[in-house]
Amino acid sequence: MGKKRRTRKELEALGNMFTSLLQYNERRGRDATGIYIADKNGIGKILKAPISAIHLTESSKYQEAIRSINNKTVTLIGHTRWKTVGTPMVNGNNHPIATERCVGTHNGTIMNHNDLFHEFGWQRTGQVDSEAIFRCADDCIDKRGRLDMGEFSEKLKKFLGTMSFILHNRQEPTMVYIGIGNMPLSLRYNSKLRCLCYSSELMPLVMAGKGYRGWHLQTQSPMTLFRFDIADLMRRDSVPMIFNL
Repeated sequence: MGKKRRTRKELEALGNMFTSLLQYNERRGRDATGIYIADKNGIGKILKAPISAIHLTESSKYQEAIRSINNKTVTLIGHTRWKTVGTPMVNGNNHPIATERCVGTHNGTIMNHNDLFHEFGWQRTGQVDSEAIFRCADDCIDKRGRLDMGEFSEKLKKFLGTMSFILHNRQEPTMVYIGIGNMPLSLRYNSKLRCLCYSSELMPLVMAGKGYRGWHLQTQSPMTLFRFDIADLMRRDSVPMIFNL
């Protein structure tokens, strides 16, 4: 969510769009659903459960979380999951994944996740392969609290498999990192709402945002790691994101 003083109506509209995105993406995974809402001070809340998007969004806890969106909110991350590595009945395997410093979601499968955890000695709290991405990011945060994109990109070269991901470093609360790899990820920007929305597929973005004009599809190069700042979502830093070497 870009920097802007929003009315309560606009905040409710963003919450409704986010809910619609989750529901439209339910067909991509009904085994688990999760969300992350973070503010500009780095304070965030994760809500996830081994249930479908429809069931989560109808829950009182979800409704309470969406009502909490305000002008301090900077990031909304959502995920729907089919089980692959790690049972969804262990909630730590469900997305968003939280590590010491980062929170994120991943689309794809890391084939050599066990080898990576062994090689780098990362702490592991779940069974899911996706955790390796965010443990790797933790390792690449410098003394200022910023993610070193070059170092992160270099370490990702050792990953084998498929991935695109969204990553939020809690020490850089106004930044969002988007890794577009070899799995689909679409972005649309609305200048009036000053929001950048994402989805694995374009159709949910179109359907969720159909009540508002001024959407622009953001075409980004694949195999690239991007950093977006809420101060100006149309500008971004990027580095190559090469893996499967």
